[in-house]
Amino acid sequence: MKQKLLADIELDVHELKYLMDSFTKEPTQTLSELLKRSVARMQGRLDELSQEIDSVELVSLSSFVVEETVVKENETIAQEKDASVIIQSPEPVIEAAAEEEEEEEEEEPVIEEAPLIIKKEEPKNAVLGESIKLAAGLRHSISLNDSFRFSRELFKGDTDLMNRVIEQISVMGSYKTAVAFLSSKVEIDEEKDAVVDFLELLKKYFNQSA
Repeated sequence: MKQKLLADIELDVHELKYLMDSFTKEPTQTLSELLKRSVARMQGRLDELSQEIDSVELVSLSSFVVEETVVKENETIAQEKDASVIIQSPEPVIEAAAEEEEEEEEEEPVIEEAPLIIKKEEPKNAVLGESIKLAAGLRHSISLNDSFRFSRELFKGDTDLMNRVIEQISVMGSYKTAVAFLSSKVEIDEEKDAVVDFLELLKKYFNQSA
């Protein structure tokens, strides 16, 4: 029934839209009457649909009330049974309470160990902070003019390659390791002033961080 009403209402909407467009372009008495009839017919179907919804809600509400009553009755019966068991045999309840107290006492040492875990993580954070500081230090030690010069003469204009190499060198442990890594990425010609200046910058950087 609801599906048929919805289909009829949908047709009414399309009809009403068509009539309204026509009435807007050329308003006549005939179109006005047709519009009023279409609106009244659709209103009647909407009222009928509303009544259908109300009837469904009443049925659902009645079912809910019945289910709620049954649940409450079952809970009352269960509570009465539990009370009867507790009155007849109080000893297991006392034993259960004693076991819970023992479990709480056994859990106390776990709380005392928590600060030790926090202390172990502190050196990692310190090392990470130092690494970030060193990486930033090498980048900042290169001026803007030198950055363009190194990119052009040492890295053949590849700025992205230069930035990656500097970032990786920043976290290395020694000047020797840095030079070996640099040699694997670019050609080191010590006759070029840019190469000499870049190597000198690395020496100063690793002497300061040592």
